[in-house]
Amino acid sequence: MLQLEVLGARHGDCLILAWGAAERPRRILVDGGPPGVYRRHLRPRLREIAAAEGGAGPVVFELAMVSHVDQDHIMGLLELTGEMIGAAGRARAPARILRFWHNSFADITGGVEPAALAGLAAAAAAGAATGGAAAGGGVPPAGLDGSDGRAAAILAGIGQGRQLRDNLIALGLDGNRPFGETLVLQGKAASLPEGMELAVIGPDRERLAELQRRWNPALSPAEIAAMTDTSIANLSSMVVLARCAGKSILLTGDARGDHIMEWLEAAGVLPAGGRCDLDVLKVPHHGSDRNVTRGFFERVRAETYVFCGDGRHDNPEPATLAMLRAARTGAGARTGAGAEAACTVVLSNAVTMAHGGKQGDFEREIAALAAAGARVETRDAGSHAITVTLAD
Repeated sequence: MLQLEVLGARHGDCLILAWGAAERPRRILVDGGPPGVYRRHLRPRLREIAAAEGGAGPVVFELAMVSHVDQDHIMGLLELTGEMIGAAGRARAPARILRFWHNSFADITGGVEPAALAGLAAAAAAGAATGGAAAGGGVPPAGLDGSDGRAAAILAGIGQGRQLRDNLIALGLDGNRPFGETLVLQGKAASLPEGMELAVIGPDRERLAELQRRWNPALSPAEIAAMTDTSIANLSSMVVLARCAGKSILLTGDARGDHIMEWLEAAGVLPAGGRCDLDVLKVPHHGSDRNVTRGFFERVRAETYVFCGDGRHDNPEPATLAMLRAARTGAGARTGAGAEAACTVVLSNAVTMAHGGKQGDFEREIAALAAAGARVETRDAGSHAITVTLAD
């Protein structure tokens, strides 16, 4: 069997890939969502899995990975690993993880973290002392940067990445096995039991060098906020191609579409000037139209497109859905693909746009996709996940 579970991670990502024997499959955990997702969906789903498999022990993950240090990807894994540490020698842990991939910000930048991180830590400590919302690293302290929380969110993610690194050390999961204490980068690969092959498509050394050139530890919070739209953390987002049972799943984190295509070409997956066909594409950055183009969807095609988002920050963007529809219905002449509208679009949540005017646009684009032949599936509000089955 081969299945991808897409959890209700609100505006973030949280995925469980399962393969092998149906009665006790192997699993990979990809990202953990923003604050609240662990307790609302991930931990309850782990309990469901354990109960279905006899309740004899924690859920075993062959691998867990965090694509990059953004709050909406890392927080659930920080909470999970913290609970695993707290459970050591006492109550049964919710999970057992055999390998963990994490490129911490300090590792990416050669040990250099932002000086402004100290301000966030001080604000969080003050919140903890007074019982405020900042305690525990959940919501970034308001007013840290005067820039609608963007720098605070980045700094919080960097701080949480550092805490996750410390948790992994405590659990003996540091080192990015089997890569020998080095970053998870383009060109690396790993074989897991029962035929799961993982190829790291990105990031590449050039993108990380670019981030290092641009990063200055003395940047002010306002300067950090100004860099958010150029993807300061997303430059380091892992992109992994999973292959098993003759199927392919591309896990993209928040990487940019142009970078993804460049990396796929370098890996020999995407022919120069041509297209590749996948079984599942996790659409990058929650369906933001800043990360993809119509050309991306023309060249990187899939049977199933997974969108992780709930409308916050207007993601999935109606414009992204329009690009996908145009690529499936009208781009064939340029790529030799023909008009192939039939596909499946999977939504991790019911979508309510943060800006009311976008809601109607989103609903019209979903209806247009369906009219063009796409099947649209949305996670049921009463379920922790929606499942994409690739092989029984």
